[in-house]
Amino acid sequence: MTAKLAGFSLCYQKGISYYIPLITSESSNSENLFEEAPAYISKNKAIFLLEKLFFNPDVIVIMHNGKFDYEVLISNGLKENPTCTIYDTMIASWLLHPDRSSFSLEKLTEAKLFIETISFDSIVPKGKNFTDVPLETAVKYGSEDADFTWQLWQIFEEELKKNNLFSLFTDLEMPILPILAQMEMTGIHIEKSELAEYSKDLSSQIEKLQSEIYDLVGHEFNIASPKQLQEVLFIERGLETGKKTKTGYSTDTAVLEELAEKDPVPAKILEFRKLSKLLSTYVDALPSLTDKNGRIHTNFIQTGTATGRLSSRDPNLQNIPVRDENGRKIRKAFDAEKNKLLISADYSQIELVILAHLSKDKNLCNAFLSGNDVHKATAAMIFGVSPEEVQPEMRRTAKTINFGVIYGMSAFRLARQLGISRTMAKSFIDSYFATYSGVQDFINSTIEQAEKEGFVETINGRRRYIKAINSANKSEKAAAERIAINTPIQGSAADIVKKAMIKVHAELSEKFPEAKLLLQVHDELIVECPENQAEEVAKIMKTSMESVTQLSVPLKVSVEIGKRWGEFH
Repeated sequence: MTAKLAGFSLCYQKGISYYIPLITSESSNSENLFEEAPAYISKNKAIFLLEKLFFNPDVIVIMHNGKFDYEVLISNGLKENPTCTIYDTMIASWLLHPDRSSFSLEKLTEAKLFIETISFDSIVPKGKNFTDVPLETAVKYGSEDADFTWQLWQIFEEELKKNNLFSLFTDLEMPILPILAQMEMTGIHIEKSELAEYSKDLSSQIEKLQSEIYDLVGHEFNIASPKQLQEVLFIERGLETGKKTKTGYSTDTAVLEELAEKDPVPAKILEFRKLSKLLSTYVDALPSLTDKNGRIHTNFIQTGTATGRLSSRDPNLQNIPVRDENGRKIRKAFDAEKNKLLISADYSQIELVILAHLSKDKNLCNAFLSGNDVHKATAAMIFGVSPEEVQPEMRRTAKTINFGVIYGMSAFRLARQLGISRTMAKSFIDSYFATYSGVQDFINSTIEQAEKEGFVETINGRRRYIKAINSANKSEKAAAERIAINTPIQGSAADIVKKAMIKVHAELSEKFPEAKLLLQVHDELIVECPENQAEEVAKIMKTSMESVTQLSVPLKVSVEIGKRWGEFH
């Protein structure tokens, strides 16, 4: 959004590409190094000519990391909502191999074209930018980028079609790209004074915890130092050691959670870490990331997960804790501008709805079709009581199992989470599968299919390859099975949310263009709109999201209207 264009490159035939340098105030490379080099052109003229491509419905524009290029072009004067078709080779590669560690143009060119690229760092001196690069070098660098993107598309287009992923690419992942760009450029407003106030409160909570830890231990030490923490926990307090690391014994979250059952110090340290992270990552950091209008612009990553879920970074607005008061206080700082309101539309238990649809289990489907509380219904069946007799503790157990099944939760993990014996946890899981035998059949058939074909698919055909599914190593095999069970459920949910975003965006653009999608946080969409349009916009969001796809059980969406994000649910 602040990048200035130095130039751009184009290619429409393998091995032949062009770099177009622009006249910029920073240009130090304006001295033509080629005898017959064309003159630099102005940015305004370049944007005018580029619009002939971007606003031609017959043109396909292929980019790599296209959302970035799109935002740079819009920020530099290109009109919004181009009518051309946009294809992105980075996203094509991700759809084909979602578990790849890197989708950079350099890595893909090496892997697919067996060519080593010119690296950006090798031509741009430290502390300088692309306008400082000599024209001859800029031409080579820019031209090969366009050429390699062109060549990669020729490969990926065939592979997408061969793997039945082309329609997922063209009908879902590509239409979402300009919507995400618009959301990023719009941003969301934050009230800095709210966070400044909360910073004081959080700092005093952290200081209090620190004093309590020192009192329990009997002396001061650096809580953030793993070495000093090892000394306190394993030598001074004589607690049992677990995983070994290069620097001694692990003091990670999983270890501390186990130790917290035996000693109060690890429990306090976990709380200290949680609050310290909230303070540094959000409360103190967010105000410095706002633009001149007090709005924050996150970056939505399409290629960030193997299941298809969007992720968010710089800052990550999807990771603000949802279930505790601390997270709510942070979200309260996110508000609507003057004379506007925020609307939150959230899918209710979407992953359980998808589990019911995929497993076709009669009892689970009936729980949703009857409109009853699914956790209460599960509790009634597991404990053998009527729904009216279900106690809050029973419902909590059922809820933990309902969601735990999706993630392949073991009796050991369930026992730890509920604070019960492993025997009792196993008995609960056995009762669950006796109640929902269709879910057990779905899990077994999904694992069998993964073992046979090497991949699993979502309702829309998104694939995830699972290399370790036939591993002889028990723990590797168990982890692969958990991925196999979870991916069709979580991936289908991700696809449905993306479809909903496309539908909501289209409806609002047509009927209420002032209403803007701001955030997507897993199963929730946040929109900002003028106060007098809020009720109508909320209705459109609910109807669009509930009707976006037909499953054997209905999708339900809860909608809330308010001034602040922290007021919702």
